[in-house]
Amino acid sequence: MLRGLAWGHRRATGPLAPLASAFRARTPGVEVAWEVRPLAAFEHGGIARAASLCDFVIFDHPFSGDVAATGCLLPLPDDLLGDDARWLGPSLASYRWEGRTYGLPVDAAAMHAVWRQDLLDAPPASWADTLALGPALRRRGLWLALPVHTPHAILALASLMANMGRPWETDHRKPFGVDREGFEAAYGTIRELLAFAPPECLGWNAIDLHDAMARRDDLAFCPAAYGYGTYGEPDAGGTGGTPLAFAPFAGAVTPFHRGSTLGGTALGLSASCAEPEAALAFLRFCASEGAQRIVRLHHGQPALAAEWTDEGVAFGGFFAAARSSIEEAWIRPRRHGYIPFQQAAGRALAEALREEAPARSAWARVARLAEEVA
Repeated sequence: MLRGLAWGHRRATGPLAPLASAFRARTPGVEVAWEVRPLAAFEHGGIARAASLCDFVIFDHPFSGDVAATGCLLPLPDDLLGDDARWLGPSLASYRWEGRTYGLPVDAAAMHAVWRQDLLDAPPASWADTLALGPALRRRGLWLALPVHTPHAILALASLMANMGRPWETDHRKPFGVDREGFEAAYGTIRELLAFAPPECLGWNAIDLHDAMARRDDLAFCPAAYGYGTYGEPDAGGTGGTPLAFAPFAGAVTPFHRGSTLGGTALGLSASCAEPEAALAFLRFCASEGAQRIVRLHHGQPALAAEWTDEGVAFGGFFAAARSSIEEAWIRPRRHGYIPFQQAAGRALAEALREEAPARSAWARVARLAEEVA
């Protein structure tokens, strides 16, 4: 029995049983069972402990430095993965650290726009267009939206900074830092947007945002949220609400879709796995076109570029709308110690936004946390 650890949303869990079933048909006698944990634990939980509990762990690329430092996951053979061009955008490259690749991409995502087609004729293309739309929406009793709960606002801010050409330092050989002018500019535009957003979005993560936009009829547009294409399905991600529509990341400067913060997930092989040959066989299967198609047809977002098509799925045009944002997405820092910064900086930014703190004060809080990163 092989055991895996995943995160709890049907974008992640929907493909798991079909993948295990298809693998069992190919490899009789080998079972794969999954344990599910909440999104918050996936985003910030310790990777070493998670890997010690299972044979596989689904993880995000910023953990790569911690993975290498702790040795909790095994590097994967190059012949299992193929070259970067086989995968959407930087999906595979983001799991490569100092010449070794620690994750097999099984999900592709970035921040992009989410909107309601019954409330808008067309989505704004940029952050400035979004702000210009705000007053007209409020006159109609409608809102803009943005997920603020850590780490979502800090990653929207990072996306805007990357889009403006002022990304966070990602070279682990250099001191980590967050550019003050870029931070203050991005922070100011987020504060402007929140003036046209409901106060409850200060407590939302990306799943909460999609749930609310599907269930409520007063949330018209969000310019930056991690994408969940399943909310474009007829049952709106299982909410029973109104299916959502999608558009590229609405950044500050042209090209507006560029700089969105890369998300997605990969399968990592635990260093404590007792059946590494069987586990590698499952990973090889998951890298195949057939397996990635299973992901696409069961509420998921495959990382294989060839599977990023709306053909055969009812995702409301998600794949076409989100693809450009992923292809030119910004890879987050992956150095050892980055994840605690992301969590703490996300809390600090959310607190500053709740307080309507000046930009310089918000930057000082985040800058102090950046100094603690190795």
